[in-house]
Amino acid sequence: MEWYYALIIVIGVFLLVILTVIALYMSYITPSPTKKISENIFAIKNGIVNCFVYSKGTKKIIIDTGMSANKVKKELLKIGIKPDSISHVFLTHSDADHIGGLSNFNHANWYIGKGAKIKDPKKYQFLEDNEIVEVDEIQIQTISTPGHRSGHSAYLVDDKFLFTGDALRLKKGIIEPFIRLISSDYEQQINSIKKISQLKNISILLTAHNGITKDFKKAVEKWHNLV
Repeated sequence: MEWYYALIIVIGVFLLVILTVIALYMSYITPSPTKKISENIFAIKNGIVNCFVYSKGTKKIIIDTGMSANKVKKELLKIGIKPDSISHVFLTHSDADHIGGLSNFNHANWYIGKGAKIKDPKKYQFLEDNEIVEVDEIQIQTISTPGHRSGHSAYLVDDKFLFTGDALRLKKGIIEPFIRLISSDYEQQINSIKKISQLKNISILLTAHNGITKDFKKAVEKWHNLV
């Protein structure tokens, strides 16, 4: 029976390693609760991820759609936003936790960065780096930020609100890269962060997994001179 006990020990060690990795990863994840962030911005929490609604005039857009269609819909309704009031969807990338709520917005226009790997590409409009989309009074500028995933894009809205998806994470208000393990190209991710650090007049930086900061200067300080 010695082999039996050895097998139990091996399985136990394996499970411990897996649980440790999960615990370390979850320590990276600190999304904002569903709430109003500013006059125009609402954070929508769906498990480990945030998507964001931006509202101005008669128009509403959403950046990413969360991981669960039902949960996102419930969170939107909780703050008085009907999914069919959202006319445009801007996806930072195509990971499941960012496109899981798309079925709530079949009536809307869907956008994603050029180079993103996505099913049913005919449903999307692919955006170039620095391409600008105008939705009535709302201006959305695409910022190509590959690294976490091919074709990943951040979005600069009305020249001052930066939605970064998984291009970076925040740790105590400071920009950090995600771990190599979950990055398709870590060096590209670093270069994308450097690129973001050069932006000007950012009022709020909003991440998908690590909340927000209103102190952009502090967030990018250690990156700003690395370019």
